[in-house]
Parts: sequence; C-alpha cells; structure tokens
Amino acid sequence: MPVNQPPFGGAGRRRRNRLSGSSIVSWERCPRGWMVSRRLGLRGPVRPSMLLGILLEDAVVGLLMESPPSDGTSPKGYATWLDFMGAPDYEKVDTNPIDSIEGIHDWLHSLVPAMAEHVHKVLIRQWNETPWKTDDDDIEKIQQVNIRKQIRSGLRMQINEAKNCLDKGGGPHLELYRTIGDPHNPPAPRWGSTPSSNNPIDGFQEARQPINWWEAWEVARPWMKDPRIIEPQRLHHPEGWASGEMDVVHRWRENATIVDIKSGLHGGRPQPNLETQLRFYRWLWHQTREGQSQKVDRLEGWFLLDTQLHCIDAHSDEVMNQETKRLENIRDQMSKVAEQDWSWMDEDGTPESHPLHCPHCSGTQICGYSSKPENRALREFLPKLKNIDILQTQSDSTPISDLPSRINVKGIIDGGWTENENPYGETVRVANLRVGNTHVTIEETEAGVVNPETWRGDVAIVNANPGHHRDRARLFLDSRSHLVPQDSQEQWTRLGLIPSRATVSGEVVSVNSMEGVSHNGRPWTIRTLHLWDGSGVVEIAAFGSNRSRTFDSIRVGDKVTVKHGELGWREGSPQIKIGRATIIQTMS
Repeated sequence: MPVNQPPFGGAGRRRRNRLSGSSIVSWERCPRGWMVSRRLGLRGPVRPSMLLGILLEDAVVGLLMESPPSDGTSPKGYATWLDFMGAPDYEKVDTNPIDSIEGIHDWLHSLVPAMAEHVHKVLIRQWNETPWKTDDDDIEKIQQVNIRKQIRSGLRMQINEAKNCLDKGGGPHLELYRTIGDPHNPPAPRWGSTPSSNNPIDGFQEARQPINWWEAWEVARPWMKDPRIIEPQRLHHPEGWASGEMDVVHRWRENATIVDIKSGLHGGRPQPNLETQLRFYRWLWHQTREGQSQKVDRLEGWFLLDTQLHCIDAHSDEVMNQETKRLENIRDQMSKVAEQDWSWMDEDGTPESHPLHCPHCSGTQICGYSSKPENRALREFLPKLKNIDILQTQSDSTPISDLPSRINVKGIIDGGWTENENPYGETVRVANLRVGNTHVTIEETEAGVVNPETWRGDVAIVNANPGHHRDRARLFLDSRSHLVPQDSQEQWTRLGLIPSRATVSGEVVSVNSMEGVSHNGRPWTIRTLHLWDGSGVVEIAAFGSNRSRTFDSIRVGDKVTVKHGELGWREGSPQIKIGRATIIQTMS
C-alpha cells in the first residue's frame, strides 16, 4: 500500500529528525544548509511558486478523481473539486456526450478555467496572509493562463496513461476491477466513492470482454493523496527513522510507477534532486512492502509548466540492502550534529571527522543550498553569525546557548501511557511521573523513544528536556532520553525544581506561520519566529489564541525580548512558547 501508519503510534507525525527525500537532498547538497534549514528550522522568505505548487497538485488530483458517465451520456459541467473546496459562484460549462478517452480529455479540459480561477484566488489570499515573503512583484507575474496550462499538463499526462492502458488491454488487474473493485490497498481516490473504499463500481463490463475507453480511464487512475483524508498519507519505515509522501503511484501495470509532480519547467536540464527524491521513495516502497507482489520498476517526474516527462531508472531489489546501509550512514551522520553547533563557522572550518565538514569551503561561505531566492536572506545572515556580538539586553535575559536543556529525574510511572494531542495537532504519548505528592507530565516528542512495558513503575530518566505546558512544568523525551538503573551516579533534579520558564533576547532571523487540521478534525494555527543572540538560535512559537497583534507584527531584523516564555522542546531543539504570562518587547 502507498501509505501506512507510523510504527509507534500517532497520526503520521512529520519530524525534522526523520529521514525524508527532501532532507537527503538538502544533506547531499550542503550539510551546513541541512543543519540550518532542517535541524534549526530556519526558513527564508516564501516565494509564490512555493504556495502555488501545493495548490496545483491539489487541483490536478481533484481533476483526475473525476469519472465520466459509462453510458456515453453528457457529463456534468463543473469540477467536483470546486464544491469540495467550497468555491463560490463558479461558472458551469456545456458538455457533450463522451464515447472515447479523447472525449474524457475534452470534457475535463473544459472544466479547468474555473479551477484555475479558484486556484489564483486562493493563492492571492495565502500570499496576503504570509508573514515573510519575497517582493510583491513576484505574485503579479503569476497569471491564470499559466495556471490553466499547468493543470492541463497534468491532465494530458494522465490521458496518455489511460491510452496506454487501453492499448495494453487493461493490464493484469482488469478482471479484478470488474469483480471486486480496485484491488489495490488503499484504492485510487475517486469522487463518488468513500475514501479508502474498494467496492465495485457500476460501469465495468462482464468478464473476458475487450477493455473499453471508460474502463481504461478507471483502471489507469493512480493512487494520489486523497484530499478528503485529513491525516498525512505517508510511507513509514518499519523502524520509524524514515518516511516519505509520494504524489502519484500508477499501479495498473504488473509493476508500479512512482511519480513526483513539479509545477515548474524541466527545460532539458539534469534533475539530480528529483532523482534523489524518487529513488528514496523507491527504497521506502521496498522497505514497507516486503512480501507483497507489486514492485516498482519506473520513476517519473511530471513538469507541469512545459509538460515534460523525466524518466529515471529505478534501482533493482538486489541493491536495496546496499541503499539501506547508505541511508543509515546519512542518518547516523545527522544524529552526530549538535543542536547548537556553530564550530563550522570558524575561519579554519571543520575537521574531516566533523559531520558538517566541507572539502570545498572553510565554513564561512554559503553555496548550493542558498542559491534559491527564498534563501537569500539566510545567505546574508549566516556569514555574519560569528561577527554579531551578544545583544545588549535586559540583565535577566538568558543566553540562548545556556537555556537549560537536559536534566535527570527519578520517580514512579504508575498510570500507564496514554495518547494526547500537542499544539501542532500531532498525537503524542504522555504519562504521569510522581514523587510523593509532586506530579509532572512526561511527553514522548519523538516516536519510539518509550517502550510502555519498561517505562513504568520506579524509573530513572536521563537527558530529559525540561519545559512548560499549560501553566505546569513538563518533561519532554527525545532520542537522547533513556532509562538507567536506579543506583546510577547521575546528578538528579527534584521534580519540584524543574526549570520551566525563560527570558531571551535577540534578533529575528526567520518568521513563519503554519495551520492545519488535527486528526480529530480540530483546526490549529501557529506563528513562529527564530531569535539569534550571538550564542545560538531559539524558536519562539505562539499557538492559537496566544497569538497577539504585537507578536504577529514582528518582522525579520527586529530586536525582541521575550520575558517569562514557557520553555519547551521540539525534536531536541529549544522552543519558547508564548503563554498568558509572557511579555513581548521590541527594542530599538
């Protein structure tokens, strides 16, 4: 199946420390760039194409989920996707009877203008709501005519796939479609069918009949990210250290084809990043489908702006063990990078033994990863890091590098582990740690840290991150947190003395906002900024109602003091959360 649940519970949490196709691309291009963007979470200003790419993918998927009438009558004159998106007052079109795949193309082609208009409206709204973005001239260059062209490119590529399916007699799964419905799990998403339902649909012929145009369209429809499913639709490595979310998977042939949709131009250029990403998906498919019949023998990139198809040779199953060792080595190198390691910025660079060593520069130069426009601010920012003095701030500010990060505690876990939802809408495991009448909640922030069978009763925990949550101290557990014997000679912290608040000051070097819907259907919003004070970087996060007009008005380059922030941790990196008692001050 193209999707599965993460191995340690939860709802498909996306983690910075989990290996992904994009993280591998970043690491192989520049490990220092990976540290800044992936480990620290710094981002440059948003470009319109970054927003448009997601919207275009959704529109293409919505179009390919359509089904024409199987009896050759006239189809409806609007895209179901527009109703699903809540688009108001779109124009319906007149349609003609369909009796061929070319007729399907002409029908869906006619629905695109209204879809493109809606995509453009949503793009403008998202752009206006984006806190840190490139020049407004960039958004004015995006025209509806190009959006129509891009959606139609995706349609044209799938029409060609349906024609191939028709020419090949429907492939090896045709008779299963006719008897039991979509034989794949999960099935290809289709308007009119329940998500993840593979029940037979009306329109298929009796057994052993030559395939017709309607059947070819239905059989060739790929698995795509179903817009009706709230949860992430990712493949997760059985051991939890890698995951990926594919765009499209064609499964009508004996072997599958994995496709990545690109909104831009191919232009006849080499595509090393695309190849790295797709080969990672191919490896992940192999790791998660052991013992199942369908393999992958084709990898493709669909470029929507010039309708180019980029084909990539898929590695054979025989080299998958070798690929596993290579990726494990990358993961191990990533894990060796300290959260606040700035030694790579030294004039002499880093030694060869350092995971961020670069043979091409001393560490003060920024290369490949920052060549994109959205990273220009980071390119200007990073070389200055070692030259910025610690800001002259209030005397009670704590240097970011000195934020309390790891403590050791003892106590009793006697109520078991339960699932809870964190502010990001992610499902996490929590338990109650008790010493006498003192109680502290402990939270697993990285999947697989806790074994509920051993993390119970009298426990001694080392390397827990101290923090604050909902007006109470809390301990956060990551990959470095583990149990030790009760008599271990560690420096232990009493539960009643856990540091939970902090005051920090610095210069804002990155701003971002996120929103989404949790697995239980509740919407969530977050606005974040990153502060640099000359010693380190910390993320400042305001969730939901804790966002204020003052906080939302802060921009890159502002000097800010955050007083009495709630100390927290996200994947081992420090995070200061804005709470009811937090005071935000901007400095001249």
